[in-house]
Amino acid sequence: MFRILAIALLAFMPLAAQADDDHDEDREERRKLNAAIERGEILPLTEILARTENRIEGRVVEIEFEHEDGRPVYEIYVLRQDGRRLEYEIDARTGEILDLDDDD
Repeated sequence: MFRILAIALLAFMPLAAQADDDHDEDREERRKLNAAIERGEILPLTEILARTENRIEGRVVEIEFEHEDGRPVYEIYVLRQDGRRLEYEIDARTGEILDLDDDD
């Protein structure tokens, strides 16, 4: 019984290490994002949402920050009342809506 438990623990140890690495990477990404906001290179999410409030139709359900073709963008996913899910790609420097995809 002990041997099975030990083998099971050894099997999951790499997964735990991977989770720690992912957590560290997430923390570093957040640090970089905050530093870019502090330097004025990109707008904070609250400013992006305020600037696009009247142009985004639906309820925001997810937001991601990425670099697309070297450009910092917020990807904002919204759910419309008719059930359609839309993805807005917004320039993180200007708040300009760059693209709109209908996921349905």
